[in-house]
Amino acid sequence: MDTKKKMSNRDKMMLFIFGAILIVVAAYFLVFAKMNERKDTLKTENETLSQEVQKLETMEAQKDSVLEETRKTQLDVAEVLGKFPAEVRTENAIYDLNDMYESISDVKIQSESFNMNQIFYQQGAVSDGSESTDATTTGDKTAKSNPASVAAITSDTPVNDVITAAADYTGYRSTVNVTFTTTYDSLKKVVNFINESKNRMTISEISATAGEEDNLLTCNMAIDMYAISGTGEVYEAPDVSNGNTGVDNIFRK
Repeated sequence: MDTKKKMSNRDKMMLFIFGAILIVVAAYFLVFAKMNERKDTLKTENETLSQEVQKLETMEAQKDSVLEETRKTQLDVAEVLGKFPAEVRTENAIYDLNDMYESISDVKIQSESFNMNQIFYQQGAVSDGSESTDATTTGDKTAKSNPASVAAITSDTPVNDVITAAADYTGYRSTVNVTFTTTYDSLKKVVNFINESKNRMTISEISATAGEEDNLLTCNMAIDMYAISGTGEVYEAPDVSNGNTGVDNIFRK
């Protein structure tokens, strides 16, 4: 009986130890393993968040310099925009051609045609130039413009006002086709006249044919004139008070 009793106690001890081992193993797989996985996940998330915090801290440290650089850039943009007129009308083109005719000898204008105010830039989208607007052609003052004027921007203008002022504008291109006769030397003066004009103009096309009997060139030239609305600039009509009037010589022959 004593031997059987001792064996029974030993078995109980072994069963107890085996049960304890099972509990430890179960606890490890059910609790500790999941906690380790969660720990690894939290560690990864913390590393990501730490990197994001460092990035934000760097951005915060650079905030003033970035805003100042943005302000300077926008001032440069505003300076460029301020060089463009708010609107170009047919009378402006005629006045510029007349100024060229009056200031350069040996220039005889034979014909002029005007394709005014083709939109080539609007709200960040580049146009093919086929769209036009009646607002600038007819002088409609309801055309869109910014509440903050680009022309009024100074070094003391808040950054947000600068960005607002230069954020929304529309670019227009007017093409003037002119045929004229002139000498070679005067043709070079015509090119210089357009290049040095205070108005924003470029020569997009030019052709010249020499006459057989005289030394005159017959020239066909396409002149592009540019304007930008939405900058706060106000259209100013050309001053023609000193121009000749009447109908005796309307074709200048």
